[in-house]
Amino acid sequence: MAKYTYSFKSVVGTFWIRQERDKSWSLSIGENIIEEVSYFSSAFEAADSVYMQTTGWDEWDMRAQHDAPATLSGWRRKLVRCNQRWYTRLAKLVGNMSTI
Repeated sequence: MAKYTYSFKSVVGTFWIRQERDKSWSLSIGENIIEEVSYFSSAFEAADSVYMQTTGWDEWDMRAQHDAPATLSGWRRKLVRCNQRWYTRLAKLVGNMSTI
């Protein structure tokens, strides 16, 4: 299954929606330093919270006006390419670390 990352460049910074390992979706903001804002059950729910200004991040939620798209389809979507060999090596490393 393909995985995607969504981004939206707002007047206060770039919002990111990413799928986490536990299948939840994280909403974060930032360019070089990323600040986690909240977690959601779907990417659609995360995008909706940005539009409705219910993210839990006051700098965004308290703005009088915003430029967020009304739906996730207005966000930039990028395919996340995963290297299976890298994941296999990481899983072995993490497994070996848990025995220490």
